[in-house]
Amino acid sequence: MSQKIKNPNEKGSGFVVGLIALLAVVVVVIGGVIYIGRSQPIEGLPDEDVDFSVALDGDVIRLSKDGAEGAKTATIFEDFSCHYCAQMSEEGHDDELKALNDGKLVAEYRTLNFLDGQEKEQRDGHSTRIYATARKIAETGDARAYWNFRTMMMADQQNSVTWSNDELADRLEQLGVADEIVSEVRSGIDTTEAKASADANFDDLEKRLGKVSSPHVFVDGKDILENISGDGGLGQWVKVALR
Repeated sequence: MSQKIKNPNEKGSGFVVGLIALLAVVVVVIGGVIYIGRSQPIEGLPDEDVDFSVALDGDVIRLSKDGAEGAKTATIFEDFSCHYCAQMSEEGHDDELKALNDGKLVAEYRTLNFLDGQEKEQRDGHSTRIYATARKIAETGDARAYWNFRTMMMADQQNSVTWSNDELADRLEQLGVADEIVSEVRSGIDTTEAKASADANFDDLEKRLGKVSSPHVFVDGKDILENISGDGGLGQWVKVALR
C-alpha cells in the first residue's frame, strides 16, 4: 500500500495565506475608519454669510464692500498666534461684520508672524502657515470662505496650534475653501511668500511705532488702540474706528 507524503511546508503556507488575508482585512477596516472620520461634519465651525469682497493686494488682505463711499479705512496689524488679537477679533466680531456689510468700514489686514520666533529667517511656524493659507483664500476672492476661516482661526486659536495638515485641511474643506487650496494645505503649504510678506509688515509696523507688538489698528495714521482701555477694551475697536 502506498502512503501519501505530505509537503512539510503545507502547514506553514496555509498560515502565511491566513495572515495575509487578516492583514488585508485590517487595512480595509482602518481605511474605512479614516474615511468615515473625514466624512463626518466637524461641529462648531463658523458659517456666516457676508456682503463684502476680499482681495489680496501685496502684503494686505483687504475686506471692503464694492461701491462703498465714505468708508473708514482701518489698517490692522495682527498675528494669528496673538492672544490679544484673538480677543479683539472675537469681541469685535459682530461690529466688524456689520460695518463691513454696511459699507462703513474697509479692513486692511497686515499680518505678522513675529510670534513664530526671534529671528526672521527662523519664523516658519503656526502664524506663518496660517497666513500662507489666508493669502491663498483671499486670492480666490471668496469673501465668505475667508471670513469664516479667519473667524475659526481666532476663535479656536489655542487648539488650532496643534492641528495637523490633515486636520486643518478637513476644516477648510467643510468651510467651502477651494479644492486646490485644501490639497495644498493637506500636503504642506508653501510658506515662502507668506514669510516675505510678514517680514514686510513687520518692517512697516516698526517704522510706524519704533517697535513691534500686536494688535494695532491705524485709522487716519493714528493707532486707535493706544487708549482703547478707556473706550471699553479691545472689543470696541470698530466703534472707535468709525468715529
